[in-house]
Amino acid sequence: MNAARIVKIAKALADPTRYKMLRAIRTAGELNCSQVCEKFPLSQPTISHHVRTLEEAGLISIRRKGQYHILAIRSEALGEFAMGLTGPAEAGGAGSSRKRRSRPRVGNRTGLVLLDQPARLRPLSRR
Repeated sequence: MNAARIVKIAKALADPTRYKMLRAIRTAGELNCSQVCEKFPLSQPTISHHVRTLEEAGLISIRRKGQYHILAIRSEALGEFAMGLTGPAEAGGAGSSRKRRSRPRVGNRTGLVLLDQPARLRPLSRR
C-alpha cells in the first residue's frame, strides 16, 4: 500500500463520527443508509458525506439492494492499512537502515485490532 493511500485512510478515520460509523457497520456486519441515519443524530446530507468519504478511502463497499444502499466493511483494506503502518519501512525512507520486524505489531494478523483500540491523542500544547 502506498503512502498516499495510507494518508487517505488515516484522514477518513481521523474524524470521530466516521470512526464511529465504521465501528457500527462492522458490529452489525451490514447496515443500510436508513439504519445509519437512525444511529447518528446528524442530517442525511452529513451522513451521506461521511459515507462517501469512507467509500472513497476504500474502507466500505456500497451495493444496491432494491431501493436501499447496503454498507459493508472492506476488511482487506483495514488489514492493508494496518500492515502499511506497522510493516517494514519503504526503501530510502527515514530510518530504513534499522532492522524492522517482518510481522505487524498488532494483536492479530488482520490488523483489525486498530478499530478495537483507538489511538489516544493529546492536543498540541500552544507556546
